[in-house]
Amino acid sequence: MNKHNLLEDRVHGDSMFPFRIYMVDYLDGQVIFNMHWHPELEFIYVEKGPINVQVGTKQYRLEEGTGCFIPSEQLHGAYPCGDKPFKLHAVVFSIDLLRSFGYDLIESHYLEAIKKFSFIHSMKLTPQTSGEQMMLKTIASMIEAYSTKETSYELKVKGYLFLLFADIFKKQSWVHNEEVTQKDLTKTELLKKVLQYIDEHYKEKLSVLDLASQVQMSEGHFSRFFRSLVRMTPMEYINTIRINKACILLLKSERKMLDIAMDVGFQNQSYFIRLFKRQKGCTPKEYRGGM
Repeated sequence: MNKHNLLEDRVHGDSMFPFRIYMVDYLDGQVIFNMHWHPELEFIYVEKGPINVQVGTKQYRLEEGTGCFIPSEQLHGAYPCGDKPFKLHAVVFSIDLLRSFGYDLIESHYLEAIKKFSFIHSMKLTPQTSGEQMMLKTIASMIEAYSTKETSYELKVKGYLFLLFADIFKKQSWVHNEEVTQKDLTKTELLKKVLQYIDEHYKEKLSVLDLASQVQMSEGHFSRFFRSLVRMTPMEYINTIRINKACILLLKSERKMLDIAMDVGFQNQSYFIRLFKRQKGCTPKEYRGGM
């Protein structure tokens, strides 16, 4: 898979087996991947680290051999620790993979609770306890099964997922995570609203005031709020989105550079090329020719 299309691809897959694993060992600009969310659930396993992962307002530093679980619809992003090398595996899958044809005990007791993410919260996994150590080994085995794709690997993958969720329910004991306060939930919902607005309007001329007005904040308050969660300024994030959208157009069309720049919201071709090279390490022309 082309690494530059990771986030576009990660929420799609085979409807008959909605399960994908992505290996990531590169930066996309200054981040591993930006804050985003999707209906699928996700495990992150760090083969080489460290990295920083943010889920909602919670931040995890993941060392080599550790991981985390991210529930459905949770805002999350990953960031490097300075210039240290890293390698992670993102295990992304739909809850539909665990369903049966009929409405059974597993559906009523467990899967419905998983869909209501207030019952299932994100969690860091380390090998310091025997239970989490076993979960990490299960994730590693699942990654191995998926990468080799030997006969009946799908059965192994599904079995591993059932084992993992059995451990998650045992560990969380159906208790709502009191660490996730209403204030935290409000912050993430406000940020989702802004990120959705950017995704729908990135082609237009956007200002910090435009974004702040979406969540009824002052420009100064909004800028601090946004940077605290996304780790970049609002305009830096908007330009990152524009560059990523330009990457897709560069690969899927033969349109002129100026047309692509204008189409994703840049009014100046020189600035577009300069910013593209800063984020991707090559010019748009080199990017198109090297794919």
